[in-house]
Amino acid sequence: MNTSSFPLVTEKDLQLPLYLTSIGHWESQERTRRPAGFPDFQWLQVLSGTGELRIGDRLFTVKPGQGFFLFPREQHLYNPVTEPWDVHWIAFNGSLITPLLRQVGISQSGVHQVFAPDNLIMQMKNLYATSISGHPFLGMECSKQLYAFLLDLTRSIWMSATSSSPDPMKLHPVTQYIEENCHRPVTIAELADRIGVSSQYLCHLFKITLNMRPMEYVNRERIHKSKEWMFREPTLKIQEIAARVGFDNPSYFSSVFRKLEGVSPERFKKSHGM
Repeated sequence: MNTSSFPLVTEKDLQLPLYLTSIGHWESQERTRRPAGFPDFQWLQVLSGTGELRIGDRLFTVKPGQGFFLFPREQHLYNPVTEPWDVHWIAFNGSLITPLLRQVGISQSGVHQVFAPDNLIMQMKNLYATSISGHPFLGMECSKQLYAFLLDLTRSIWMSATSSSPDPMKLHPVTQYIEENCHRPVTIAELADRIGVSSQYLCHLFKITLNMRPMEYVNRERIHKSKEWMFREPTLKIQEIAARVGFDNPSYFSSVFRKLEGVSPERFKKSHGM
């Protein structure tokens, strides 16, 4: 069934970092030509059939399991090749979109393979239902669901970017091991052994997946644990906290804490009433 919704966008909604402008579904998407582009960002997810997308001199084929981003005010044309071309679409805007897309290297309109497209379509259906629900805080509710959808969408695109992309869940045994053992000295080789890879490949996995080195992650976990100790036992001295979370040198602990939190451990405790 063809559906479309154009929820009311108030002046207050326009101040949200993300807001929904339209959403819908075409069982048989027709030829669409926009010489002046479209005012908002769009994502179109293909359920079945095949289509073509033309953006300037670039021509793409769009198949099931794929979708395409359209950036605002960019001339484009898309049309079915194998009918029916079943397409779910969503249009949105806001200041948070560009940083979200930049995380997965998307800076222009184009076609992308996605991981678990059925999940994305289900989220779009849920968002459509919300958009016509008459919710008293419709803009905020749609913004909340749109944020979750875009996070899942960008993750799905990243996971499907190339066949050689590492599985982000491969690091789970390592991060779990760090959480359980960061109170004592740990080495990169020790962490690499948890998943049977070399130290060099572990560093590569961390860089690709989390954009940091393994020992950076260890220190972040230690600082996280130190804040838990501050709340759990407010009378502990800073040097005692440092020792409990795996820092031999209290000065180094304070330096890392300040770098990550922007304040010293002492100031952090005071600002939280400890």
